[in-house]
Amino acid sequence: MLTYENFVAVLLGAIERSGLNIAYTQELLDTHALGRSLTITCLPDELEDDNGPEEPPLRAVVAFRWSPEFTVFSLRGSDSLDNIEHFVDERLFAQSYAGPSLDVEVTYYMPLDFEQQRDVTNLPMIAHAIQELHSSLVEDTAVMRVDSIISFDAAGAARVRAITALRVWNLNDALYDADLLALTFEELCAELHAMLELLYAQFGSASGESSDDRDSLPADRRYFKPPTA
Repeated sequence: MLTYENFVAVLLGAIERSGLNIAYTQELLDTHALGRSLTITCLPDELEDDNGPEEPPLRAVVAFRWSPEFTVFSLRGSDSLDNIEHFVDERLFAQSYAGPSLDVEVTYYMPLDFEQQRDVTNLPMIAHAIQELHSSLVEDTAVMRVDSIISFDAAGAARVRAITALRVWNLNDALYDADLLALTFEELCAELHAMLELLYAQFGSASGESSDDRDSLPADRRYFKPPTA
């Protein structure tokens, strides 16, 4: 099995070759279970990150979590799993003997103007439009899942807070083969790049800002070097 460092190097290499517009990366370490996670935020080619506290309204985030048993397995092999229950969560141990399996998630965050925020009835139309754009890029039957967050004020009026679309890439055999992993990531990056451009052409990038938007706290942002930099 590839190590975490090998895995990330292949991912970053595919991203560099694809020419994706990277806004920033974030790498976190769970000091309790020693799991690691990496997120990479990408923008359409036409946009630049302004380094402000607010997240860019239209963006895609590539994310995965590297469980602690993956590190043990990649460094010491399958024999090391015999005593893994002594230092990882029992839920992870229960899954370890089924063989490593990792999902890379690509989440697209949609910009919302004032009218889209206030009109909940538009959600099915927006979701269908996003899924139609995605279906124009893929030949398989994979359907992108679209989620929304809706809040209600004191008067009971509904407001759309966020719309996201999720694409999941499952990695099995690719965890053992750097060449196969590179091909998978190249496909992921090509689809991500094309999808961002389609979303930008269809929905634009700027969302209408209302007075209560300006009063809300901005999302927290952390900037880190890529882990192999």
